[in-house]
Amino acid sequence: MKHSRIFFASLSIMVLFLAACGSGSNAGGASRNPFLGGNKGLSLEFERGSPPDEIYDRGTTPFNAIVKMKNEGEFDIRKDQVKVALLGILPQDFAATPDELNDKLPADDLTSTKKNAEGDRVEGTTTFVTFPSDAEAFNFPGVLNGNQEYKLRADVCYFYQTKAVTTLCVLRDLITTDEDALCDPSTTKTVHVSGGPIGVGNLRQDVVGKDKIGFTFDITETGQGFVFKAGAADAPDAHCPKDASERRAKEDRVLVTVNTGLPGIRCSGLDGGSTGHVTLVNGKRTVTCTQDVDAGRNDFEKPIEIALEYNYNDMVEKALLVKHLIE
Repeated sequence: MKHSRIFFASLSIMVLFLAACGSGSNAGGASRNPFLGGNKGLSLEFERGSPPDEIYDRGTTPFNAIVKMKNEGEFDIRKDQVKVALLGILPQDFAATPDELNDKLPADDLTSTKKNAEGDRVEGTTTFVTFPSDAEAFNFPGVLNGNQEYKLRADVCYFYQTKAVTTLCVLRDLITTDEDALCDPSTTKTVHVSGGPIGVGNLRQDVVGKDKIGFTFDITETGQGFVFKAGAADAPDAHCPKDASERRAKEDRVLVTVNTGLPGIRCSGLDGGSTGHVTLVNGKRTVTCTQDVDAGRNDFEKPIEIALEYNYNDMVEKALLVKHLIE
């Protein structure tokens, strides 16, 4: 009996080992997902000690506020497509000018986080923005009656893009589908989505006619910031409006482009048939498309791409305590 227990225990360990060897993510070849995914664009934080937790009044404690940002998503951003402002303090109170706190650019372009040919993660660029500047420093020259806490907020606006890829199933006979058909023309599809604060999901294809297929997908905000309409495609900007009327006109607006590579694509709500702006409602919008297919076709699968373009407004905060120095 004892030897039997040892035998079965050894057999169980061997089965688990073989199962582990055969369950690798790249078993049978390289990963089919071109993206790492995720819900982040730029990650933001204040550099440690800049600003410090505490300073003193009477101009005795010079300091900088340094915003550290990293491109965690999968879209390359030029540094002129990022604008950073420092809010929460009156510039004159800290020996600075308003221009030193507004629309500053990072030191470097922000290349994206990527997946290489082996499926490994290649980290994106980390860069910095320094307030008031690399050559200057804040100070508090005034005299307080007591300690005063300020909330420093780095307000960041940047242009970003999300891409999603999947395949459509087109059969010679869309109405009567054989059990051994090349693919299923009426099913939920797997969608691969690049990392970014706006995502694509829940894509389903259906048959809507003898020579026509349809598909729907959801656009969903997955980040914690605010979405705004981006500029023209040939000159994308980084503009997140503060004026109330302009904000209402541009908030939650996303430019959507659906590219099937086939003629006869039309999507509801998109001005150009397959490209146009949509408005997210409660962080979500469903887009419905129809695609004509050639009457003399054979069975095939067609890769398609969905691209989203938008401006994104995010922020990070840090408390700063100014302590009264008694002479």
